[in-house]
Amino acid sequence: MDPLEILARTPLFMGLPQADLDRLRPSIRSRSFDKGSYLFREGDSGSHLYVIDSGKVKVGRVEVGGGEVVFVIAGPGDVLGELSLFEKDGERTADAQALEPTVCMMIARGPLFEFLSTQPSLLLQIISTLCGYIKRKDAAMGEIAFLDIPARVALKLVELAESKGRPTSGGIVIDMPLSQRTLAGMVGASRENVNRALSRFAELGYIRQSQGAIEVLDREQLRRRGSSRV
Repeated sequence: MDPLEILARTPLFMGLPQADLDRLRPSIRSRSFDKGSYLFREGDSGSHLYVIDSGKVKVGRVEVGGGEVVFVIAGPGDVLGELSLFEKDGERTADAQALEPTVCMMIARGPLFEFLSTQPSLLLQIISTLCGYIKRKDAAMGEIAFLDIPARVALKLVELAESKGRPTSGGIVIDMPLSQRTLAGMVGASRENVNRALSRFAELGYIRQSQGAIEVLDREQLRRRGSSRV
């Protein structure tokens, strides 16, 4: 696919005429990452904007004791690295690791800022996108503070089914690599507690687990469990 078509589908550049985007074409670079390799590490300079062309990327942090917090699993069309890019002398605040062979488009800060200086409406769009990101982070913190682990797992499964799901005859398969450790990192819990929640949801018929995949069978029941604080 033409790199400009991919850019035009991202939240940051959506709605911008391709004739305007064409000015970015000379600045776009493509890079491939093997499974398990890092696009960037925490503490790296925020020098480039990344747009995923194909593959899946996990963005998170690993603490000294080995615990993991997963902020997002990003896929084709998703944008990474914008927060540190727009901060003066910004550094990456998380690791971005390829969960499968991944291809990204990269745009350096200098050419991107030069382009944005001529697109005031696009700057407002970027501000709106970043505000949405902050609201989602606030919501996630609220879930950890006020919801028990099964509720957090239930809400995360609903979210992933709606954003990364593939419809099946019986429900929706979460179409991405999703180990129990990764899911635990997403909801701020231990792998053991997440495993217990998943097993209980499977017993109730809300989900089906097979060969490392999770199929959501009853989103409404999961949503109801996610609204419960018991």
